[in-house]
Amino acid sequence: MEPRCRTRGQSFHRLCAPRGHRTSVPDHAHAHAHAHVLLLLLLLLLLPPLGRVGFSHATGAPATTASADPACGSSSEQDPTLRDAEAMVRRAPWMVSVRANNTHVCAGTLIASRWVLAVAHCVSQHDVNYTVRVGSPWIDKLTPTSSDVQVLQVIMNPGYHPQRYWSWVGQANNIGLLRLQHPLNYSKYVWPICLPNLDDNVEDGYLCTVMGWGLARADGAWPQFRTIQEKEVTILNNKKCDDFYHKFSTVSSLVWIITSQMICAKDPSREQFCYEATGEPLVCSSEGISYLVGMMSWGAGCEKSEAPPIFLRVSPYQSWISTQISGQPSGLHAPSRALLLALLLPFSLLAAL
Repeated sequence: MEPRCRTRGQSFHRLCAPRGHRTSVPDHAHAHAHAHVLLLLLLLLLLPPLGRVGFSHATGAPATTASADPACGSSSEQDPTLRDAEAMVRRAPWMVSVRANNTHVCAGTLIASRWVLAVAHCVSQHDVNYTVRVGSPWIDKLTPTSSDVQVLQVIMNPGYHPQRYWSWVGQANNIGLLRLQHPLNYSKYVWPICLPNLDDNVEDGYLCTVMGWGLARADGAWPQFRTIQEKEVTILNNKKCDDFYHKFSTVSSLVWIITSQMICAKDPSREQFCYEATGEPLVCSSEGISYLVGMMSWGAGCEKSEAPPIFLRVSPYQSWISTQISGQPSGLHAPSRALLLALLLPFSLLAAL
């Protein structure tokens, strides 16, 4: 059976009460019943939400309030000491090679059986045949566990403007979806990653991982690795990252270069091993479940090793991704728990009197 994948933080279930027969109830009983219901709702709002994985604001450590959905974000290889090619693809079975005319152009990330997430600037060319290679750690050859799949449709985020790509403004909404010609067969080499909640916030100093086909320093050049590589990075908050880039820019400090749609990371090994605008996933884990927090979007270049790499932050695009995959317009966002609490509290107090 194919595992069911869904965007984290969305519910597709509705609780309905069964129909029954009305009976005559005294008014005071109604009042007490209403009071009890309101108080119960308040208590439910105070409970932690189910099925969500967040990142705590106090320490930056993941705060899991319930078991994560095992249908996504799990891998069959948990031994970090194994670095051979096959172990790497088992550790990151969502890794995809996005190819233009059968040449690797960027990394992509599998999020559902027919859907790959990629940075938009990698898939914005016209008159190009896009395919994806899944299940292979190699950038230039197929293996018995891998296959090349035709891309049926490229969907660009409508807010992305490639004509502005020369500036940091052009990096906004740098996200696209690839719809595959047919659903993939899942295996320990091909498996989707989880998407974060809209309000998930990875704090400064949190340890995450970047995986993909990066660039290695060699005699002053940066040749591309042929197999999947992995490196640990730490999250750098947007204010610190923005301050860094303003030091080398003529842009007014009143203008944010690093926006809320972006997320930065500190990369201590950047001098020897670099990712640069090639879509590699920034993956953060909680209780063994991996979440796609960002995708490598842009930066100052591999030669500037002190410059933090900048990833597109995935969580703000949760609704857009869900809409494209489902083919249906997204509904109104559910009100926040804080708002519901503020609205219900006065009524519950009055009803209890």
